[in-house]
Amino acid sequence: MKIRNICIALAISVLCTANASAQKRNAAKPKAAKTVVKTVAKPVAKPAKAEPSAENLLYENMLESTQSVLVIDSIVVAKDEFLQYIPLPKECGTIAPYQAKSDGTGYVYVNGFDNKMYYSLIDSTGNASLYTSDKLGFRWTKGTFVNGIDNDNSPNYPFMMPDGITLYFAQKGEGSIGGYDIFVTRYDNENGEFLKSNNIGLPFNSTGNDYMYVVDELDSLGWFVSDRNQPKGKVCVYTFVPSKNRKNLDLSNLSDDEVRQYADLASIRRTWTNKRDYNAAIARLQRLKSNLTTKRNEQSFSFIINDMLTYHSTAEFKSDKARELIMELIQMKERYENDYEQLKALRERYHNAETQEIESLAPTILTAEQDIKALYLQIRNMEKTIRNEEIMFLTK
Repeated sequence: MKIRNICIALAISVLCTANASAQKRNAAKPKAAKTVVKTVAKPVAKPAKAEPSAENLLYENMLESTQSVLVIDSIVVAKDEFLQYIPLPKECGTIAPYQAKSDGTGYVYVNGFDNKMYYSLIDSTGNASLYTSDKLGFRWTKGTFVNGIDNDNSPNYPFMMPDGITLYFAQKGEGSIGGYDIFVTRYDNENGEFLKSNNIGLPFNSTGNDYMYVVDELDSLGWFVSDRNQPKGKVCVYTFVPSKNRKNLDLSNLSDDEVRQYADLASIRRTWTNKRDYNAAIARLQRLKSNLTTKRNEQSFSFIINDMLTYHSTAEFKSDKARELIMELIQMKERYENDYEQLKALRERYHNAETQEIESLAPTILTAEQDIKALYLQIRNMEKTIRNEEIMFLTK
């Protein structure tokens, strides 16, 4: 019994010692460190800055040589009506649409002597090319390419200065800061072709379409057309004072923003730095418009009101409405005469043209004939309306 108790005591002692030893081992054994996985964020790639376009670089280069010019007037009009707002005297030549297509309209300029023309033709790809023609006797010669002009850049809107040497026109592509830009070239009599053309710069050109640069040296006035900052289908016709010697804008007292606003013609008032020159130019413009209106009114015409009454001047109309409409009628008849003359020139060229030009001229002539017929009907309807308006006023 005593031995049994001793054995039990020994067994308990062994168990206690084993537990104590286990606890010491566990306490002494270091805990395994937790592995922490750090996620390294990948650097975010910054978007590469877009390289400036050739047009933008050209614009920036032109800023410092922006021309100082007096712009006295501007008017926003429908794109297909801008010629009505350029009061160019006939002594300086005439301008008219020459060829209309879905992808553009070609224009013709005939000088004041009515013996030299420059015009653009639009081909099946929509590209325009400049041609010239001379009148010999009563017939126009076959049109030929204007030598020296790059016809790959769709040149259009020609205007020849009275010197017969300086040609202004508009073109796209190389050397343009956006869309159509106005260029100038001069004829070299020795080589028989025009010299390399130059962009006339700011503020005449912009990142929009700029064209139809026209100068009236008799009245020292000029015009050009631009769709800058305009809604679709609208253009702005600017009236400016041309200068014989180019003078650049004085940048010394202007900020970069002010220079850009001037170059973009954000406000034409910025150009009115000399009130005396401005007032004189405005007076010339008003006198020019008045003279042109007087010439129209002085043109002999007879307008039959009834069997007993015929008017021979617009001043004879008693109805304000009829008087307003008769002025519109005069303009419509002038347009009809001008379009008819252009149609005659087209028909003459058709008879002398080669196969390639004939194919281009045929649909143009057909369209012109249809337009003239429609205009003729409009004139006849307008005459009836005017007659009825005046009779109603007289019989009140």
